[in-house]
Amino acid sequence: MCEVIERNRAETKVEVAIELLKEKISIEMIARATKLTVGQVKEIGKKNALI
Repeated sequence: MCEVIERNRAETKVEVAIELLKEKISIEMIARATKLTVGQVKEIGKKNALI
C-alpha cells in the first residue's frame, strides 16, 4: 500500500512540474515547490519538450 501511495506522490509531483513549466515558472521555483531537484525538473522539461 505504501508503495502505491509513494508512486502516486511521485507522479503528482511530475504532473505539477509539467504544468508549472508550461506556465513559464522558473526551474528553481518548481524544484522548491515540488521537492524535486533542479536536475529532475530539467529532465521532466526536456522529456516533455518544455525546455
